[in-house]
Amino acid sequence: MIYFLEDQTSKYEIVLGPAARRAVLGLETQQDKSDLADALRTELDGGPNLHYEYPFQIGNGEVYTATPLSFKGWTAVHRRLTAEELRRLEDEQDRQVEASGFLVFDFLRPQSAFHLGPRAPVSP
Repeated sequence: MIYFLEDQTSKYEIVLGPAARRAVLGLETQQDKSDLADALRTELDGGPNLHYEYPFQIGNGEVYTATPLSFKGWTAVHRRLTAEELRRLEDEQDRQVEASGFLVFDFLRPQSAFHLGPRAPVSP
């Protein structure tokens, strides 16, 4: 299931995948949720960290991008929505959608760098 981050002021659509949605729901305060939403609305396409983005390809050839956000050192892992996905979103939302958009797959938190890796200790 894909969830949509609703906002009328974005210049692009934002869709949250299940892992990204869990991360948002795990935030403790409404202020944190609002701050993350603000960062997503302005930083996924030509944002302030554009020069620090890291594009990478996964097994099926899709290109994802890791974009550092101004929210608590988080990094958004995302890809552009296809034309078909935008049409489906338009049907699901029963409204006209923007010409472009992003699927946010997940968020990497800064502390994850200390726990990930081939020899990372497993915590109980």
